[in-house]
Amino acid sequence: MNKKFSTLLAGVALLGAMSANAGNPVTSLQKTGNGLYQLKAADGVLAMTPEGALKLEATTESANLASTLWCVEVTEEGYGKAPIFDFTNKATGQRLDIQYAGTLLEGLAEKTPSYTDVETANDSTRVGGEISGWAYLNQYTSIPAAEQAGKTLYSYFKADSVIGLVADGTNIQVKKLGAADAYKDAATGTELTRFILQEADMIRLQAPEINTILGLQAADKGVALTFTPDEQGEKVAVANPFNGKNAGKFLAEAISGDNDYVFVLTADSSYLRVDTAIVNESGERFRAFKWSDLSYAKRQASTAATKPTSAADSISRVADLSDQYKFAFSYYPSKDSLVIQVKSAMDYDPKTATNGSDWVADAAATVLPTAAGVKGENNFVTVQDLIKDKVRIVTIYDKKETDISLGYKGCEAVYNGRTSVEDGLYFIMNQKGQYLASPIHVNGGEATWVTVKADEQLTAHMPAYQWVVLKKNTADKVKAYSPVTITNREFATELSATAQLMLNEGAKYMYTTAATGINIEATDSLIFVQVKDAEGVKGNAALIAEAYQDSLLGYKNIPDAKFLLDEYTFKYLHPYATGENSKYLAKGAGKDSLLNVLNGKDAFRLIEDEIADYGYTVTADVAKRVGIKQLRRTEYAISLKDTYMDEAKENKYAMSAYADPIDYFFLKENNHYEGECYYAIVKANSDAISNVKAGVTDDILDATVKVQPLGETRTSAFAINPDKTPLYRRFNNANLGEADGRDTLRFYENVRHEYLMDENNKEGGLTDEFVNYVGMWTADKATGLAFQIDTTWVVRGRGYIKPQYLISVAHNDFAGIEGTPCTEDGPHITPDGQITDDPMACKHAHPAIPGFERAKYMVSFQDSVAVYGQDKPYADVAGGYTRVGFVEGIRVADTLWILPAQYRSVANDKVNFATLQAYNDSVVAKGLPAIKNLLTEDVHKNYVWSFRYVHPEKANNVTEEGPENSFLFESNIWPNSATTVNESIAPTEKAAWLKIQNGCVVLTDDKSTFANAKTGGDGALVFNVENKENDQLATDNETITTSEVTVIAGNGNVQVVGAEGKKVVITNILGQTVANTVITSDNATIAAPQGVVVVAVEGEEAVKAIVK
Repeated sequence: MNKKFSTLLAGVALLGAMSANAGNPVTSLQKTGNGLYQLKAADGVLAMTPEGALKLEATTESANLASTLWCVEVTEEGYGKAPIFDFTNKATGQRLDIQYAGTLLEGLAEKTPSYTDVETANDSTRVGGEISGWAYLNQYTSIPAAEQAGKTLYSYFKADSVIGLVADGTNIQVKKLGAADAYKDAATGTELTRFILQEADMIRLQAPEINTILGLQAADKGVALTFTPDEQGEKVAVANPFNGKNAGKFLAEAISGDNDYVFVLTADSSYLRVDTAIVNESGERFRAFKWSDLSYAKRQASTAATKPTSAADSISRVADLSDQYKFAFSYYPSKDSLVIQVKSAMDYDPKTATNGSDWVADAAATVLPTAAGVKGENNFVTVQDLIKDKVRIVTIYDKKETDISLGYKGCEAVYNGRTSVEDGLYFIMNQKGQYLASPIHVNGGEATWVTVKADEQLTAHMPAYQWVVLKKNTADKVKAYSPVTITNREFATELSATAQLMLNEGAKYMYTTAATGINIEATDSLIFVQVKDAEGVKGNAALIAEAYQDSLLGYKNIPDAKFLLDEYTFKYLHPYATGENSKYLAKGAGKDSLLNVLNGKDAFRLIEDEIADYGYTVTADVAKRVGIKQLRRTEYAISLKDTYMDEAKENKYAMSAYADPIDYFFLKENNHYEGECYYAIVKANSDAISNVKAGVTDDILDATVKVQPLGETRTSAFAINPDKTPLYRRFNNANLGEADGRDTLRFYENVRHEYLMDENNKEGGLTDEFVNYVGMWTADKATGLAFQIDTTWVVRGRGYIKPQYLISVAHNDFAGIEGTPCTEDGPHITPDGQITDDPMACKHAHPAIPGFERAKYMVSFQDSVAVYGQDKPYADVAGGYTRVGFVEGIRVADTLWILPAQYRSVANDKVNFATLQAYNDSVVAKGLPAIKNLLTEDVHKNYVWSFRYVHPEKANNVTEEGPENSFLFESNIWPNSATTVNESIAPTEKAAWLKIQNGCVVLTDDKSTFANAKTGGDGALVFNVENKENDQLATDNETITTSEVTVIAGNGNVQVVGAEGKKVVITNILGQTVANTVITSDNATIAAPQGVVVVAVEGEEAVKAIVK
């Protein structure tokens, strides 16, 4: 070497040719502006993950170096107190602070190590909280040797109590201690972990860390290093290639199989090498640098027999010079000092050095520095003077005579891209608009990017496309860039991850460190959109409510599936089968039991199995933070008559009467088309989805439904809708002139066309002296055929499924009487002797009497049979069938009072409901039938009636009365009466229907079934109705009361009571007068012909009577 260069940088403190201070304890600190240090425990150095988790790294490498480096700030307390230390992680920019409030630490016992919350048990304690400022060293400007050996870290959460850091393998826990105990333990580390503040070991930087400057920038921004001193004066052909001022910023490229060296290149694919030429012609010669164009175009222009496939391939073909393209970057983080060496720099022959030829292998091989203490030797990138104080170049030399800085120092507030999102329910999309989801064919096995067509799917209904996102750190100081937990709403156990979201300045899309638990790559561009703010959802209050508050979201859950006919159609979703051309799930014709979607359309019953929670577990905290409910889903068996959907041969689905066990299915929403939800039929297995689903095969002409693997990408879907066929007749068909409320109808059975009426067949022995029965005969045998019907339970409960009606005759309704106050001057006295100013409360006042309906009501005598036995008068014969009859009663709102015999003569304005209540209490206490009966609830009753359709599938579109809307009278059964709503609505048994037995209208017994009754089996009667204007109500033919006058039909005569002095005219049904007389007594008997006659008493309404 030319001696004039040997003292170029004499006195400048240079690093790199030695391992000075690497890994050694720090001996002094300033308050701020210190270097980057490590906190070393026995099992590794303290590091922080991008998500804020504290870890111990046993080995420091290029990839994790930044996370192990800490800035140290010191705050003097004064008054002889120890200083306070704060540590900021260089990689994350986040302080070492711990959240106490709202964590497990609040209830933690002393000397018990713990994580701050349950979630972090596998992820160590996370930073981000209100506790910071750590007790550590007693001195800092000159750290005593004893303290250089390490001390514990603890911080006060109240005056006499601290929390400190404890190593748990490679994780970090927190322990509570009394302040005095922590102070005593600081040097020994018995309770807490001791940490040594040390300078970081030298690290060989890899290409990713060089390009990002250890995470400070994006990898494509380029790197410019700082040389002290740098080149000076006139520049050589290839000036300093590393400072970014000549060829621009450089990039590093990894070399396959080599962890020490990298290629150095520019953005235009020019690769740096040490040249074979020299810079100067006199004195000691120095090597120059050269850029080689190794771009794709240049490689394609190669004349070699085989064109280079890459820049590395091109370099490998340069004989003897390939190592001159390879540079090692050895970094001393605590000093921000970089040592760059080339792997090889061939020396020259001095005799011919002017032309750059005759190079020989350098005997002085490159020796790289190591963390173990090996000194770096030879082939350094450095500076040298060519003309003292005038010309200085960057070259390769065996001695390093410049400091090179990466610019990685301090922990100043530099935007590092960390960001966060608010707690909420999200869609996660990428820049292509795809949704991160786990669709049916994946079923929680992974998350994948799915293209969604807005007119075919409604992701607001699909929990597998939704993510619950929660901040890990909620303290004010750190929540803006808190890591988040991202959990799939349906597959919470399978798909969950914690990630630090990142957002470059001015960028639209976020990104994150690879979240392997949910298959998000570091290269994915992300958009987080709250479901309530998403396109198509925002502003739609109903849809938002469904997405957040519908606990049955995602699956078909049918309220009252057992009641509304229990039958549903399955419309198949297919682009060539829409509108009038829609195809439906159906069983094959005749004996073909296979299911298809070809030409048929069957209505299936859905048999509920059980409902169970699924998906994300919504705690009270989550409900408050996100506003969602716990999801639930129901399994169903799919039934057609007495068969069930079951797996058959050749992996096809069929309807089988021999399914054992019965298969159950989830109906999972997969599509949404033209306002309808479409569901996949996926087999259930113990509250979980099994590995198969029902799929339509479009590849063969019979369109059969197959047992497909769940993993099949294509999923068949069906719109599942009620068959809309009512089970019971509700008299509100506008086509028939019907409306809810009171109406007057005739009921006729549709075989002999005989009518329900008041039973008057004495000769047949069908009547009773004390009990009025319902009878059936031809029209000419009754004085009136109409019955008044009135709704009692139609729009409440499940009355819309099973309407209930009162049926009555002989109305004597009471309009009520207004109350009148006392007319005397006050003060007034109440009935109990108290003085009052209210004249209405006075004992002389007449309280108002409310109105009510009073009539004879058609009832089943089942309750009487239950008390008095299955015999006359409440059964047709001993051990026979229960009869149906009329009882006098009063209806007040939802209560029907059945009047006892001694109370039937009481005038309306004398009715006392307190007396009736007392009577009711007395008979109930004796085990006798109650007279007070509630008209509410869905269960069967003995005093209301429902009208069960015989052909429900035909009844919905009826435009005229006929067989299509015929019905059975349905009532309670004894002794096996229905006790639940399920048993009472559309029962196959545990119900009774009107029938004829021994000429009497009775109820079928407990052996009857609906299937038998609706076909007329067991004598059951099938009815229709007539509605005639101004029709005459059916009456009790024995005694007809008109006001104070009573008309009694007898054998060949009519007895008129209470009409003395009044004119009486009797006519037959032809209008001919058969009697016209003035009654001269209070009880007159007038001869009349047999048959129906009309009796008109002066001043009273005419009534019909049947003369025997």
